[in-house]
Amino acid sequence: MLDAFGLSRFTYILSLVLVYLLPFSLSLGAVATQIIQAPPRSVFWGTVFLSLLSPFTLATSLRGLPDTGGMTLICLGIFLYLKSHRSNAKVRLQTVFTLILVGILLAGAIAFRRHFAYSVVAFLAAMLMWEITSFWSWGLRAIAATILRATTIGVSALLTLAIAMPNFLQDSLTRNYRALYSSFTYPIPEVLHYYGNGAGWLLWGLAILGWLTIQDSQRGAFPFLVGLWEIGLWLGVVRYTHVHYTLHFAPFLVWGIAALIWETRRVGVLVWILVGLNAVMGLTPLSLPQVPGLAEGYPPLVREDMAEVGVLVAALRDMPQPVYIAASSEVINPDLIRSAEGQLYPDDVQLSVLRVPQVDSSDDYPLRDLLRANTVVVPDSFQYTLRPEEQTVVRVVSEAFNQEWTLVRDFLRLNRSFPLSDLDVRLYRRVRDTDLATAIETLAKMQEAIAPRYQGHRRWLAVPPGPTVTKTAGEYQISGETPLSVLHLSPLTGTDSLRGQLQSDCSDPAASEGQLQITLHNRRGQVIQQQAFPLSQGPFDYPLTPPELPSYLSVSVSSEGSCQVNLRLQN
Repeated sequence: MLDAFGLSRFTYILSLVLVYLLPFSLSLGAVATQIIQAPPRSVFWGTVFLSLLSPFTLATSLRGLPDTGGMTLICLGIFLYLKSHRSNAKVRLQTVFTLILVGILLAGAIAFRRHFAYSVVAFLAAMLMWEITSFWSWGLRAIAATILRATTIGVSALLTLAIAMPNFLQDSLTRNYRALYSSFTYPIPEVLHYYGNGAGWLLWGLAILGWLTIQDSQRGAFPFLVGLWEIGLWLGVVRYTHVHYTLHFAPFLVWGIAALIWETRRVGVLVWILVGLNAVMGLTPLSLPQVPGLAEGYPPLVREDMAEVGVLVAALRDMPQPVYIAASSEVINPDLIRSAEGQLYPDDVQLSVLRVPQVDSSDDYPLRDLLRANTVVVPDSFQYTLRPEEQTVVRVVSEAFNQEWTLVRDFLRLNRSFPLSDLDVRLYRRVRDTDLATAIETLAKMQEAIAPRYQGHRRWLAVPPGPTVTKTAGEYQISGETPLSVLHLSPLTGTDSLRGQLQSDCSDPAASEGQLQITLHNRRGQVIQQQAFPLSQGPFDYPLTPPELPSYLSVSVSSEGSCQVNLRLQN
């Protein structure tokens, strides 16, 4: 397909539709045949067509995201489980093989995108609740069968991840993703507004009515419970809002509306009309007045300033690299500039756009990348996509230039500005390296604004950049040529010592005669204490004089000549 149609965004979207969206729609139709009492062929193809009129089904693919593939695996798991379920307490060998396949599908969904782990939780919770209804009829045998079913699915899912993606599984089980992505959470009313208006409250109402009309309530209960668990988890626990998360609600909406159409045929035509009108409102670029209850939706993304973006990209290609984009909005952000250059200059990509901090809960302080940047792109106002209080790592850089912190003296502002949408963008070119005192002053201001939530903050930073700083278990390794200096990013508040090890490959005696200097600075970067020790190979443990006030620690290594050193500092 790529060879036939080229490497355009249209080709990419078309590929997503064919590879992910169509199988997703087919899987929705397959499940519908298991819960709706009507001619299976009509239910299947009608549900497939209905799904293509739902904003929550189409929006993810039309926005260029592949997550639909993960939800397809979840729906296939639901279909197989319904297909294999028997209204008795026996678990046949064939059923066991089917349950193993269900576990593999659920594992595949998690591997596809990690947020589908919540769908797996919803699946297992709904399955247990559904199976409990048979306990009264079959007693202990039903309990044993339920435990066997749940265990088979859970173990097969874990084994699949352990065998196919062991590092992924270990990372998922050991890292606190709730804390890491807490900046992406929203209050419950905002989550309700986003997903309610996104699909259209009318669609939600039709879906709920449809679930109430299902005649085979026993078989319909399982996918209904899966949908309820998805809604409950997303409102009460996850609370993320983005277009690809709408997939978690798409099956509940589609199956509910499909049930309303086929279980109550008298209103079927009216439902089709309302669903079609909702699709027009939610998915097309037509400038129609908003109708209460219909989808606000996801119309095509259109920019009217593409020419201005091209001018900005051309200007950045003539600037020294790398480039720091101090913005995180739909108008301008680092990914947008990268994508724009790829579209405009597909065979001659030159920009080195830094992957800079974007959110407070999962990103480091922006100082490291700011010191590396030779060009900084600064809009005239703070540009954000999440709640502004969750993106202070973006705001502080914008304020540093717009409020002219001391750091700005190391840059030259170009006279030219670039209008994008409703803002102006300015370019700053570095004219000299930022010294240690200015770096400390900038860091102190950043730490005043940024709550220390991210657990992965770096402890040491090279100032000026050049030496390689690598974090390993329990220590940092700094490699480079003398003179070099590193800054400890957390202020010292009490008595401590500096422990580590120094190695050097210097063979020149004159070059090897140097010193390791330990300096304490105040918040303005001024020196308040300083100690110097002879440069010697091997481990060291130097006591630090307790500061009167919280102070910043820097370590520098110098020699009479240039010398390659490897400095290891313990956390």
